[in-house]
Amino acid sequence: MLSNKVQHQPLAVKIVEQGLLRGRVPHAYLFHGPDGVGKETLALAFAELLLCSNSDVDLTTAARKKQAAKQSELAACGRCDDCRGIAAGVHPDLHIVHRYLNREHPDSDVRKRKGLEISIDVIRHFLIEPVGRTPIRGRAKIFIVREADRMTVQAQNGLLKTLEEPPQTTFLILLADNANSLLPTTQSRCQGVPFDPLPISFVESRLGELVPKLTPTQRSWYARSGDGSIGKALEAAQDGLFELNERLSTVLGEWLTAQRSTGGRRGRAPDLLKFWTEEAGSIGDRYQKRDPDITDTDATRRGLFTVLRLTATWFADVLRLSAGGTLELTNVKHRPALEKIAGGVSPSRTADDIHRIAETERQLDLNANTQLCLETLVADLA
Repeated sequence: MLSNKVQHQPLAVKIVEQGLLRGRVPHAYLFHGPDGVGKETLALAFAELLLCSNSDVDLTTAARKKQAAKQSELAACGRCDDCRGIAAGVHPDLHIVHRYLNREHPDSDVRKRKGLEISIDVIRHFLIEPVGRTPIRGRAKIFIVREADRMTVQAQNGLLKTLEEPPQTTFLILLADNANSLLPTTQSRCQGVPFDPLPISFVESRLGELVPKLTPTQRSWYARSGDGSIGKALEAAQDGLFELNERLSTVLGEWLTAQRSTGGRRGRAPDLLKFWTEEAGSIGDRYQKRDPDITDTDATRRGLFTVLRLTATWFADVLRLSAGGTLELTNVKHRPALEKIAGGVSPSRTADDIHRIAETERQLDLNANTQLCLETLVADLA
């Protein structure tokens, strides 16, 4: 069963399994939800089930009309050449389409471009053209499009006919963090499958298995700050965001205390603007090493978004305490400092601060002047 492959996504698994059980498998799915919660895992499990040479799922239209699959049949054998090929990432009928495929495109001009989006050239060469070919192994062809919400408008428009009328045994699965980033025409041609954030306890447990060197305190913080995503939590651990958050918590506590004691005058308060900028540049360098296709400006902006998100999370903890809520804090380790700040501020003021941070992120996303945005935010928070 697919539920054995993907945990804590009962609705997503049920939608896919019900299609198989009823013999009504759509040719195009849109798996949407937070990054790192099992979308690609379920897509690969679905592909394995359809491509497994020992699978009882019949892919012909006539057979699907006559008899739906049984619950016990929803499992791949895991032993045949097809299953081993999928596990090794070399199955000839399983195509993973992503933005970095521009580097393998036959056109040298396409290869020179940055892989920031999934272009029409990538979609044509690696998806639309292969769709019309006969499956090499004879059962089916599966196309999984990673970061489908990064497809250009031209790429999505070029894909519409394929989504609507693919060959009989061809199946497409689009993976997207935000379904609304796709054109309505793209969404309407796919069966939507929503994915939810994972339980924090599950993320924490998986982190212990995947990154055993983390301390319990680090593991708990990464799990709580990962928005229910193992992928985000792992990436944060890779980038050392726990250590950054420790520095940020100290600076924010000292800065807010100084603002209160000096009535908003600088005094001996840390330079919050300088801290944000330096840390954003540092974390941006790490992002660029992982994704060399992004520009220096984009890397720094992403670093700044990370710093501001951590700042907003810190203020959210202040809000929980000032409002007397019972929700657990993300920054549990800094509870005494957070309680001190929360004791002198109203919940409405703290909520306004969080909105100010969000508005700054929105302005930066619209390419507003970075220095001016940050100076305004610091003044507002003071």
